[in-house]
Amino acid sequence: MPIEPDSVLLSTGGRGPRRRGGIGKVDIAFLINPVSGGGIGKRVFHQLPEIMASFGFAPGAWRAELTEAGRLEEQTDGLLESARKVIAVGGDGTIGFVLSRLRLRDLGDTEIGLIPLGTGNDLGRALGIFRIYNERGLLACVKRLLKAQCARFDLWDINGRLTMASYVSLGMDAAVLHDFDVARKAGKIPKGSLFNKLYYMKAFLARAAGRISGRCTLVLCLEGGEQRIELMGGICCVIANINSYAAGARLFPSARFDDGLLEVAVFDRLWKFSSLVGVTRLIPRFAKVMGPRVRLYQARSVEIQGGAGEFCQVDGEDVTAYLAEAGSLRIQPSRQVQLLDLRRESFSLF
Repeated sequence: MPIEPDSVLLSTGGRGPRRRGGIGKVDIAFLINPVSGGGIGKRVFHQLPEIMASFGFAPGAWRAELTEAGRLEEQTDGLLESARKVIAVGGDGTIGFVLSRLRLRDLGDTEIGLIPLGTGNDLGRALGIFRIYNERGLLACVKRLLKAQCARFDLWDINGRLTMASYVSLGMDAAVLHDFDVARKAGKIPKGSLFNKLYYMKAFLARAAGRISGRCTLVLCLEGGEQRIELMGGICCVIANINSYAAGARLFPSARFDDGLLEVAVFDRLWKFSSLVGVTRLIPRFAKVMGPRVRLYQARSVEIQGGAGEFCQVDGEDVTAYLAEAGSLRIQPSRQVQLLDLRRESFSLF
């Protein structure tokens, strides 16, 4: 979910040095989107002092801040430079912004984690974090993150300006996200994940007849050479780095986020998209049944040419206006970072 502005910056925990290489770098820092999860972010902020104290952390060994739109870049960079681990607390937009700043500042030694409070939480699902947070709550999630090992994770560069961690999509599903984003910013959606999901369903039904209407070409750099795919008249295409999409669907159940490859799906019929997204939430293996009916590819890089005027999103953020301005998107390998990985963690608290 997009990062929302907060009226005032609040912080707790230690106020350790902010400069890279400074003395007394804190062990862990939390960057919290206060409006994520219908306001759960603020609740997490106020619960953290007691939780961290219960794990033996002195106030000066950690810090937490609520995001502030007016100084978000400075704020994020400061935490990345002053902490060994940074935990993004919010939706996919929050963690996406942290990873983007990490890539741009080349702070490769900082370990990144997340506590998923958004609607989709796809990156949290891919890393096993959403399962623990959803079933065992904040205390268990924080404890697991404090002890977790890191996994190498691919980040992708888009036009030298944007960072992709999870996925890019073009077409009908991006139009649904666009409608949601506009309605949310206009205050038309009541707070809470249930209302978010209900609005997504409403927007999906309204956009179900949509098609990619202009000339638009997908250019895939494959191991055996280049392949061009015309998208005009199709429903949508999804270009993914992880195995979770649209709040838990498994379009690419065997996808790896450390192999330097993008998974690509092109949908020409709504029933194929709906079946794959709907059923694989419950039965991931259904993707193998639908595989022969969907155009699937693995690519080392992808370019969307001539997509101006089409709806587009990157990691749950609406970039339709940017695509119209740029006229194309080129998705290329950037670098690997360290993400805290709970896929094999148990639920034991003690």
